[in-house]
Amino acid sequence: MFIELCKQRFKESSLLKGSAAVVGATALDSLCRFGIVLVLVRYYTKEEFGIWAAITSLAAIILTGDFGITNALRNKISRLLVEEEDNSIESQKYFYSSFYFFLLLASVLGGLLLFFYPYLPLDLLLKTDDELLQHIGVSLILFVQLNFLFTIPFSIGNALYFTYQESHINAYFVATKAIFIFITVAALSFFKASILIISITYFLENTLFVLAGTIYFIIRHKWYNYKVKLINVYRCNVELIKVGIKFMTLQLSSSFLQNVGTILASSVLGITVAADYSMYTKLYMLGISVFQSVFNPLWGSYAAAIYKREFSWLSKTYNRSLFFISIIFGLFGVVMCVCGNVFLHIIGGVSYDTTPLMYVLLGISTLFFMLFNAATIVPKASNRINVLVLYCVVSCVVVIPFANVLLPYWGLYGLALITSLLWGGLFIVMHLQTKNMIYKYISK
Repeated sequence: MFIELCKQRFKESSLLKGSAAVVGATALDSLCRFGIVLVLVRYYTKEEFGIWAAITSLAAIILTGDFGITNALRNKISRLLVEEEDNSIESQKYFYSSFYFFLLLASVLGGLLLFFYPYLPLDLLLKTDDELLQHIGVSLILFVQLNFLFTIPFSIGNALYFTYQESHINAYFVATKAIFIFITVAALSFFKASILIISITYFLENTLFVLAGTIYFIIRHKWYNYKVKLINVYRCNVELIKVGIKFMTLQLSSSFLQNVGTILASSVLGITVAADYSMYTKLYMLGISVFQSVFNPLWGSYAAAIYKREFSWLSKTYNRSLFFISIIFGLFGVVMCVCGNVFLHIIGGVSYDTTPLMYVLLGISTLFFMLFNAATIVPKASNRINVLVLYCVVSCVVVIPFANVLLPYWGLYGLALITSLLWGGLFIVMHLQTKNMIYKYISK
């Protein structure tokens, strides 16, 4: 009994330390992103910043197009860690099979994208009367797509730090990347570089840092002597894609829902309004990005707990996560209602301003979004995501026509209201499923 208690305390301590490192690094990353926004709004016009906001939102969606194999790989290796003990041959096989599959896929899709690029109506995503700025935005969309095709294989090792309970290493790379990119963007802005050059540099540096993280993971775990067989690449990816296709659908749909606000504002109301909405949501993204980073260490710990049948710890940790999120983001919402415009003026100047109602709606939306994410980790860690995928896809189908009807009349308030209802409904569904899963685990 004493030994089991010590193991549980050590597990909680390791999770807490890893989570603290990730939160600290993500907080620094978020501050640097805020710094980048502050620099851009000072040196560039609203329309140029609107291009930046729209491109970064699109990039967040493109990044999730890995067929869900990365998440399926995380769960697979979590299971192999329990089964293999000190032998990592199977883990290496799945890792390299996924890596080379995505590298080949990126090369093929990149070629097809370059071929069909002239025929794609990408300009429809950027509503503006400035044809030169629109052309720059379209060029950036092409670059971002090509860049992130290769970012997917290059970033696989970074995701596995959480599986191996090495969150602090991932945190180091995140913090270093954040500082380096901020300095670069600030320097380019000071010397009046175009928004095209700044955007390309921003995304390219991000890719180089995640590649460095994967290379270090390989060196740290001495995985550099494994010889890849073509048959293993086929078999492993066929196995992973059966689960991964669900994760891919989930990633694309949930990422779209998270970024749909800025995209809809850009396409329906114009990129100037999109810049306003992006600035409002940036205030909340600080809290979201910092605390959402805790979900990565939790995912690995939940997966290990499920395979080790530590269901009481799982239930207790899940309930605690909901409690702390409610307290933290409830208080965060109150602070935004009182001081939001002050922060907006500091970051973007007096041209950015909104009403308390907007802060209330965005605060509710943010709280439900974080609760929803917390409620999805147990299903994700156990590969039971059918319900989650279904509701996210349905939400994607419904939100666009619904928003197109409301936005011309309600403007950005309608957008904030829609996202609040959306995340609130999704949280209720996923919370009920998670509680039911934990109850069944404990009852067995």
